[in-house]
This record gives sequence, C-alpha cells and structure tokens, in this order.
Amino acid sequence: MSTEIPPHVLYASPVPLNAPNGGPKEQTLPLSLIAHVISFVEDVGDIARMTRTCRLMYYMTLPVLYERVTLRSYPETRYVDGRPEGYGSGSPFAMGLSGLASGNSAPLVKEFTVTGAWSEPGIDEYSRGKIPDSTIMLGIALRAAMDRMTHLKSLTWDLDSKPTKSIYQGLALRPTLTSLSLRFPRTRSPRPIVLVPPMPNLRSLRVSDIDPLCYPDDISVLILNAKKLDDLRIHWSPRMRQEAEPSINLRTIFGKCLEAGYRLRVTHVGLQNFYGPNTGDLQEIFDSDYTQSTDFIDTFGGTYSRPTTIWVDETWKHIPGPKYFKNFKKNRISEPALEHAKILTLCDGLEELYMIGGNATTTYTRDTNGDTQSPACATPATSCSTPGSFQEKEAANTCKAYLRALTINHGQTLTKLLLCDQWPLSGTQIGELVSKCPKLEQLGFALDRDAGGAMTLLAPFFANLKAVRILANHNTAAILEEPGLASLLDGTRTEPLYWKCLNATVRYCGIADVVLKLDPAVQMMDEEGNYEWRNVVTVASREDVQKFEIWRLDALEL
Repeated sequence: MSTEIPPHVLYASPVPLNAPNGGPKEQTLPLSLIAHVISFVEDVGDIARMTRTCRLMYYMTLPVLYERVTLRSYPETRYVDGRPEGYGSGSPFAMGLSGLASGNSAPLVKEFTVTGAWSEPGIDEYSRGKIPDSTIMLGIALRAAMDRMTHLKSLTWDLDSKPTKSIYQGLALRPTLTSLSLRFPRTRSPRPIVLVPPMPNLRSLRVSDIDPLCYPDDISVLILNAKKLDDLRIHWSPRMRQEAEPSINLRTIFGKCLEAGYRLRVTHVGLQNFYGPNTGDLQEIFDSDYTQSTDFIDTFGGTYSRPTTIWVDETWKHIPGPKYFKNFKKNRISEPALEHAKILTLCDGLEELYMIGGNATTTYTRDTNGDTQSPACATPATSCSTPGSFQEKEAANTCKAYLRALTINHGQTLTKLLLCDQWPLSGTQIGELVSKCPKLEQLGFALDRDAGGAMTLLAPFFANLKAVRILANHNTAAILEEPGLASLLDGTRTEPLYWKCLNATVRYCGIADVVLKLDPAVQMMDEEGNYEWRNVVTVASREDVQKFEIWRLDALEL
C-alpha cells in the first residue's frame, strides 16, 4: 500500500487540520504506523468513514479506498427504504462510472472490476448487423474512465455483455496492466467477434465461458504477444462436454503461437471443461522448462468417463515423454485416471497434489437476467460419482497406482496432498504415507472402516502435519456420532472436549463437513490418576481453514 499523498488531493479535505476554536494541534502517530494500521482495515464502509475523521486520515485512506473498485450492474431496480437506488440521479453503477470518468479518483485505482447484468434494450439490433447504442455508450464511458486510471494493474470483466473494441484498445495502451480476467456472455445473439490486441506487459490472463456458439472474442494474438505471461487459465462453457459436442480445439486459441513456433513460458496452466480430440498440439504449446503448476478440471476424462464422451476422452490416453513433466511441482485435477498415475511415475519432485472431490464448492453462473443457472463447472463425468461394484474395483486399482507413484517418486518432496474421497485408505496405506512422505504438512483422505485406530497410532509420526482432513464417506458418520463429539456439535456439551493429542503441530482437523480446532496440548489427569497430554477441541468454521489448500483448492473452479 502506498502512503504517498497524491498532489490532486492536497488541501481537498473538508475537515480542518487545526483543532476547533484555534486550539493546539493534536500529536499524531508516525505516518508509517498509521499506514500499517490502515492496511488491516478491509471493510470499504470503515475506510470511507475513516476519510472523514480528519485531514490526515483523509490523505492516508483515500488511496486505499479507491485502490480496488467494483461496479455492479443489476438487471432490476433495487429499493432502499422504499426508494429506488440512485433516487434523484442515476443507478449506483452509472454514477460510480461517471465519478471515475470525470472525477479525480481514477488515478488511484489499481484493481478495477465490472460485474453483473447489463441491460441491452436494443439486443435485437445485433441480428440486423448493428451494435445497440446502450452497449456503445457503455464502452465509451468505460474507456473514458480507464484512460484516467494511470496506475491500473488488474481488470476483471464479469458483465454479461462483451467488451467493445475501444475498451480493448484502451487496455492495450495501458503499460501498467499486468492482470486481465474476461468472462464472455452465455447468450447466442449474433455479436461482432473482436480480435483482442496485444498487451505485452500482461502476466496473468483468465478467460471464462468460451463457447463457439456465443461469439467469444479472439484472444490468439493477445496470447502470442504476451511474452511476459506467467499464469494462464482458460475455462470453456460446460455445454460442450454436457452435450458431447466436440466443437472446439486448441488451435482456435493457440494457433498463432503454433504457426510462429513460439512456446508459452508460463509457470501455471489451468484448463477447465475442454472437450475436443487430442491432435498432439498441447505438447507444442507450452515450454516444459517453465511449467511448474497445472489445473486440469473436467478436461481429459478419468476413471468414470461418461459413455457419451468416452471416444473423445480416449484420444487423451497417449502419454507424452518424461521430459514434458520434469518441472512439475503442483497438480490439481478433478478426474483421477490410471494414465495420470503413470505420468507421476515419469517424474519426481512433486510438492502438491489436489484431487477435487464430490463435496467440492461449485461455481454458479448467471443467465442474461442475472439469475443463477446450473453449475458452470460440474459435469456428470466427475470422478467422485457414486461408484458401483465395478467402479469400486477400478477405484481401488487407481488408488493403489497413485499411492505407489506418490510414495516412490515424490515421497521426499510431497508437502500437501488431497486424495479422492472414493479411496478409503487402510491402516497399511496410511502407514506407507507416514514412512514415505515425511514432509507432509496438509493431508486429506478418506478412512477405511477399521483405519481409525491406525490413524490415531500413526498420527504422531506425521512430524510436520498442520492440518488433516478426513473426507466424507459412509465411515465418517460413525466418527461424528461419538458421544463427546456429537454433544460438542449440537451445542449440548457444557465443558470442553479433550482429545489425546495427534502430534505437536496439528491445529485443524476436518471430519466430513465439520472442522475442529485443536489447541496446544495441556497435561490432564485421567480416570486412573495418571497425567497425559490432551488437546482442547472446539468447533471452527470453513472460513477458518481457507488458508489451507486442502480446503481452499477443493473447488470446481480455476
């Protein structure tokens, strides 16, 4: 956070600097300490109120207030105390945009987000070859505002109307822009397809809801010229996979790179909902010397592929050579498969592996009226659907293949591991993880029926474990029904719950949807008069464990 007072706000505060009635000025804290305190204030309303306390706080908090700006458009009129929002003027979205385009606050903006549903009363004009005037005017106003954002670093476009060409051109002229997130609309009205111009300083690019029937813009030139790009995430509409429509291919986006012989030097790659045959292009798109982290969500099929998508998914069973995976450090998938387990045997040094499970957070998308629709990322071909007898056998074989690859090839480097919730681990398998993966800090897995006792015995040997998550299956119900824990969860317990300590480092334990916090161990006397170390156990929330990847990254989104 910058503590510099912008020149255009000097002497602009309506609050006097001197004390009332000509009294002496009050002593203030050092500016560096004030700036440090302000950095902990997250609520926008609190920051806005701080600007009105005194002139000094006005100078110090105004850059923080406008550092991150979000404008949200609603499809309907919203009322406050019986009056519509913006009573006497325009909507909050329009008035906020007007203030940025004509006021003095735009140069303070570093992160800009536009989201919601934009009303296009002339949407039928698209079919006549004309862009509606409301969309043109929106583009003009946003371009005017962004041209004044001289320090803009990040833009998130989440409106259900595409950016106009003038907006893209304005972004291309912004040398400070390093992050761009685009979400294309899901409507099928004819629209102009804009060739997105180069933005050479871009480091992070995320594009969502790509659907060839919804006229997405062409980002191939943008990607080719983004030589500093480090993080690339591409999300296709789930419609193609749901309807088994292989209407897309990687050359649509990366064709310019393939023609130029340029391989993207990105550290992180994320692909979601891709459904198309393997034409051998993926290995030629990304430079394996740079790629260290990948997210492949509902992309290449898995153990439980849908019958309607199996023929296209089968084309991805061909495994590249080990050179392609030599630098992989982090991997996140939603569809475990034997082929992926084999890939893990071709490399070493993996540090993080996350398998998105059946209880993962699902992202919902809007329709043109701003209403929520079906999940944007969930497909019937998820790895954690309820398995039958044959699928249980397949899951057991797949689990063994993964555990063998992880313990043999990556055991000495693995620090964070989230396994599939359809793989109940036995005591022997947990023992393998203990002995072969000594650096584990976060671990999520499902327990077999008789593995609970083994987990209690082996837990102290996880010397670095900070968080453990027992995934929901038919065996977790028995754990949650244990009298002491059940009385804690339903609020009837009046005294603390004490557990024999797992080890000296575990602070959070998840059981299905329940999160428990384990305080440092204390000495207690048991029924026989002997002292032993036990942890005080309290109920925590999912928000408390969002700092741990085994919870935060278990979500169906890039």
